[in-house]
Amino acid sequence: MPKTQIPQTLTGLARVLAKHGERASVVASADATKTVSNRVLINVGRIRGFDNVSSRGAKVKIGAGAHFGEVLRQVKGENGLLKQAISMMANPLVRNRVTVFAALLLDSHYFDLATALVNLGATVRVQSLTGNQTIPIKEFLMAAASGLNPGEFPSSVEFTKLDPKWRVGFFRVNPGGGRPTVSASVKTRLRRNVVMDSEIIVSSSTVIPVHAPAASRALNRKPLNDKNVKMVAAVAAVELLEMAELEADAYEQSLIEVAVSRAIRRVNEAPIPA
Repeated sequence: MPKTQIPQTLTGLARVLAKHGERASVVASADATKTVSNRVLINVGRIRGFDNVSSRGAKVKIGAGAHFGEVLRQVKGENGLLKQAISMMANPLVRNRVTVFAALLLDSHYFDLATALVNLGATVRVQSLTGNQTIPIKEFLMAAASGLNPGEFPSSVEFTKLDPKWRVGFFRVNPGGGRPTVSASVKTRLRRNVVMDSEIIVSSSTVIPVHAPAASRALNRKPLNDKNVKMVAAVAAVELLEMAELEADAYEQSLIEVAVSRAIRRVNEAPIPA
């Protein structure tokens, strides 16, 4: 049986993570009895507030220990973006086991949640051995890609509620065969089916979630029709491959085009929450 650690505070969790490094597996209290060879289980169920989901004024705050199921039940004000993402990434059998903490690990099967969080302009509260700081999620993802310091981890994410006029869409492509997923998230306003102020975020197999400015500009002030959707998806694919400094890759390009085009189409499919 693996050894189980049960920290009582965020600082205590930072100490345990720093001590055990890559051998550490963070689990919720319900999962604390499972066996994982050569791993140190860290049961975070006793850390007060770590799994809280709260809404105060214009702000939504999600503790990193919160399960996807809890986010689906409680989060409002994101106009359905996180609900689309979670519903696509995790089936009902696992939603009450997957945490936001786990989803923000770069090698997670659920990392595409970060694509939606970037689109929401979220910030991440990063806990360390010596304290904490709040930074934009883009900065956190860059730091995570470079390697967080021992003991550092995301303790919560926060974003400002969207005005109801914003329309959102999310789509994820899972090519299988061990290849990383590709996801796209879109936020825009519609005026008589004409796109205004669009923002497209894309995560490919080689690039963490990034803003696709050329694709966003290409969609802006255009009618939302099949011709324009296909055009913008092609622009996004070329743009992402250039960001990754890769030569033309027909398969990767097709994955990005599918993710972007379907995310844009979901803008019209998803109703605006009351």
